[in-house]
Amino acid sequence: MRYEDERLSQLVGTLAEAGALPGEAVGRLVADALGGAVDPAVRVLADAAEGSPPLLAALLDGVRVEGVVAGPGRARTPQRVRQLVRTTLRGAPTGSWQLLRVAAVLGQSCQLAELAAMTGRNTAQMLPDLDALLDAGLLHWAGDDLAFRHRLVWWAVLDALPPAVRQALRGDRDRLRRRPAGTAAPRAADPPAEPVAPADLRRRIGLRSTAVARERRPDGGAWESFSGVERAIARLVAEGMTNRQIATRVRLSPHTVNYHLRGLFRRLGISSRAELVRHVPVSAAA
Repeated sequence: MRYEDERLSQLVGTLAEAGALPGEAVGRLVADALGGAVDPAVRVLADAAEGSPPLLAALLDGVRVEGVVAGPGRARTPQRVRQLVRTTLRGAPTGSWQLLRVAAVLGQSCQLAELAAMTGRNTAQMLPDLDALLDAGLLHWAGDDLAFRHRLVWWAVLDALPPAVRQALRGDRDRLRRRPAGTAAPRAADPPAEPVAPADLRRRIGLRSTAVARERRPDGGAWESFSGVERAIARLVAEGMTNRQIATRVRLSPHTVNYHLRGLFRRLGISSRAELVRHVPVSAAA
């Protein structure tokens, strides 16, 4: 059976909106679609769709056409499912698919700071791609972490990676996680300084307009090199806030706040919050 583009197009963009089917309905759907005894591996894949009608439709179509193929510790997701996930991002920023693949290697859920370290991008630079992945229903927020909304999508993204690429990314991930606290993630070159954070992010973290901010920075000082998020965090440190209080104010996790602080400590060659405060202009901390 040929998987028709028209049918795929009907499923695209519905992962976020489609309601979840109850387990009993999923069981009947799988049995009716495949007939007879259902391979246990197919049941595992169907459970991983977590009731999503578009994912189940693509999965059952794929099983009928492609059969069940062994994968890394489980049945490999059918090409139909991988195609659905990829097509769901049609029209999204070009970096969204890259970000999704890196997130998959980090796990079913991951911390924003880890994702930033793996991609060499800061939070503001990732915002358009994150918005696209969240809007598509591929990822969602699980507390302060990003998580795949459906396990089947997570597996499909992993299976879409060539084995050599998947292995290399896992090596990068493992080296990142073995890194001693307070050291920076290895990268080819530092990303360019963030001259202006997006307007919505600036409002969230309470930054002033670019013109006012420029007046408050001392010429040639360390403050000039801070990104928008780093300035907000350093300013709140100068006000005596704890990491948890800062996290609430800037709407990041305490882990991410700590990640930014460690980066500032390393770049400035300092080891305490008191030393950091000396690099914050008095007017900025007011």
